Amino acid sequence: MDNHKEFTVKNHYLVEIKQKGDSIKDNLKSWSWDIYIAMSEDQQYRGRALAPGKGIEIPWTELSKSDVLEEMINICEQQMPKHI
Repeated sequence: MDNHKEFTVKNHYLVEIKQKGDSIKDNLKSWSWDIYIAMSEDQQYRGRALAPGKGIEIPWTELSKSDVLEEMINICEQQMPKHI
């Protein structure tokens, strides 16, 4: 009986992303993100990200684009303005 799906973490990245927006024009701050990419046997991808020191965690999320790292970076960027 196959009632579970296993994902193996294939990559762990440290990505530095600069904040965007008018309120930080000349003083761009970078956030460090730990991004994890996992894959199942049938090549389904999930991503998770943590911003240490910021208290932000993006839970495991299904990824569907061809560049899964870029997809996770975009998700991280969307979270940043909510926590400035």
